[in-house]
Amino acid sequence: MRTRAGMVAVALALGLPGLAGAVKVGGTLYVKAKNTRVMVSPSPTDNAVVILQPGDTVKWEGADATNKQWHRVEAPGGKKGFVFQTNLSTTRPNMEIVVDPNGKQTMDPKKFVASGAAVKALSPGAEKYGNGKKGDYAKAVSDIKAVEALAKAVSTEAIAAHVEEAGLFPVVGPTEKVAQAAPQAPAKGSKKKAVK
Repeated sequence: MRTRAGMVAVALALGLPGLAGAVKVGGTLYVKAKNTRVMVSPSPTDNAVVILQPGDTVKWEGADATNKQWHRVEAPGGKKGFVFQTNLSTTRPNMEIVVDPNGKQTMDPKKFVASGAAVKALSPGAEKYGNGKKGDYAKAVSDIKAVEALAKAVSTEAIAAHVEEAGLFPVVGPTEKVAQAAPQAPAKGSKKKAVK
């Protein structure tokens, strides 16, 4: 019987990403990032065919032959495309915080993750505890609340704008809607005019 460490070692020896050693072609992977774009081709500037949310499942069809950071997937509904490797996981997102003691789901996990509540650092109980302690605890509570407020003020649209401005791969989108890629401006010195 193969161990997980052995499978990872084989995957590394073959030069494949870790994901490839953990799932077989046709196996299930889970989306782990909000607004994950499934692209037409293995390129962050191509059109998206569908936008997926944390917990969505995809059928893995293998890493792209020329760019192993991109993986071919079949999304729910049969749409096929490419997802950037870091947006996929071999394990289902942890749903225990949205399930009651009897195992009944109490909230849609996708809506919970999208709401920002999943990244809240302090519960009301932790806040009360910190404010009631002596020393620097109250200041720590205040600092954490300030960071939470700052994080809440940053929209997914602002993050997407920063990604574009910084020249990073836009592998997650600013919204849940599929949008076509904007026409690329011609390179400096090019005589071609940009299509509008």
